[in-house]
Amino acid sequence: MSRDISMCHPELQEKAKKLVQECKKQGLIVKIGECFRSVAEQNELYAQGRTKPGNVVTKAKGSSFSSMHQWGVAFDVIRNDGKGAYNDSDGWFGKVGKVGKKLGLEWGGDWTSPVDKPHFQLKNWGSTAVKLKKIYGNVENFKKTWEVEDMTEEQVKKIATKVANDMVYKYSDKVYNKIEEVPEWGKDTVKKLINKGVFKGNEKGLDLSYTLLRLIVINDRAGVYD
Repeated sequence: MSRDISMCHPELQEKAKKLVQECKKQGLIVKIGECFRSVAEQNELYAQGRTKPGNVVTKAKGSSFSSMHQWGVAFDVIRNDGKGAYNDSDGWFGKVGKVGKKLGLEWGGDWTSPVDKPHFQLKNWGSTAVKLKKIYGNVENFKKTWEVEDMTEEQVKKIATKVANDMVYKYSDKVYNKIEEVPEWGKDTVKKLINKGVFKGNEKGLDLSYTLLRLIVINDRAGVYD
């Protein structure tokens, strides 16, 4: 299973980093555990407690793409203070869960079936992968809406055109109303458009959806607003 957070959604990477930092301030030494899972890795986990030894730990088959780990929007944590990776005798995971929720993450410790205390995920698409599958169809399409920092200008323009044509912003349910709420990768673009008078917002603030933010960042990097 991958423990490389860089394989996950940019917003999740940002929140995972903040989680580790904020927990450290409280004496909670957190290490990021499992992150992105391939179909094969998810199937391997699904087999545990069924066709392979161990306890059942997931209800999601890899072929169903029902695990949020497969979409790159979830990660697990382990305890890294020498007291046991999953030792929760002192309520350690509950304390970490509280920090994660303050950062806007969904915590698996709040679930009832199953209770998954090491698990955190983005809230943008609900608790399950149903909405992600409905909107994007597959993981590769979803990844096309992610950060495009390492792409060439030609690739950026190609994606920008497709995103605009597909009008994907209509599916987004996350809204930023304050510049402080906007992720670091999008702040410069938003500030630029505010200064140009493009964004004036309404009584609530910017009223800027998450996917529309992606679109304008892509356009900005393609030179549309220069």
